[in-house]
Amino acid sequence: MQQLLKFLKFLLSATNQHGVHSPFIYGYVTKCLYSKKKYSRSKSLNVLLKSIVYFGSERVMLRENEEEPKRLINKIIPKVKFVLTDADIIYLSKQNISKAETLLSNETNIHNNTMLLLNGIYESKKNEIIWDALKKHPKVTVTVDMFYCGAVFFREEQAKEHFKIRI
Repeated sequence: MQQLLKFLKFLLSATNQHGVHSPFIYGYVTKCLYSKKKYSRSKSLNVLLKSIVYFGSERVMLRENEEEPKRLINKIIPKVKFVLTDADIIYLSKQNISKAETLLSNETNIHNNTMLLLNGIYESKKNEIIWDALKKHPKVTVTVDMFYCGAVFFREEQAKEHFKIRI
């Protein structure tokens, strides 16, 4: 019941591509998130796979216990390398979301074009607190809240903005 109320509250404040005034995020929403391609039943994993394809990412960082995402990535996008630093996309599952702050503190983990994707940002009060802290982090410029997951970008050329997008 609690999750349903959170979702309804999210829907009331979220928008689609028409509420986005950033060219970077507009392109991401229309060409990536809203593309018809479906890779997984899990909305978060689908966003991860679509994002890897959309950005042409070659280096992905997963935590050691992320077997399902790794299997799907290997199957769908076999050219991707799994790395421990300097990733194009970093994926953290519900269990690993607490590692986000540690990742940001290490300069070799992120660069201007890195995307951090967090699964289950509304799954628990702890995850919501971590998500709110990330939105305020000085290195973070853009966040995209999709309820099921959240995308974090570090683009220095971008104004600090937060988007809530229905997927």
